[in-house]
Amino acid sequence: MDALSALAPFLQLGAGGLLSLGILMILTGRLVPGGTVERLLAARDRIIEQQQGTIDRQEVRADLTASQITQLLESGKTSAHVLEEIRRLVEKRPGEGA
Repeated sequence: MDALSALAPFLQLGAGGLLSLGILMILTGRLVPGGTVERLLAARDRIIEQQQGTIDRQEVRADLTASQITQLLESGKTSAHVLEEIRRLVEKRPGEGA
């Protein structure tokens, strides 16, 4: 019953008023054809799929980057250790350097 009472102001307009209201809603964009809505929703869904694909690729790229950084850090630590040992060995033998 509440639905009918909500329509009361529109029922008082009459047929001409309802037609004018419909045209006004079409012109202001509040009433659009179903095909247009479907096309807009399909475009939105395509954009969402593209963005999800981009996000997935970025996650894979971030994982790969983190793995490469870890490998580089380990090789850097090894290099630093080797250079430190070389320096320590050179310091133990005075007089043989330049």
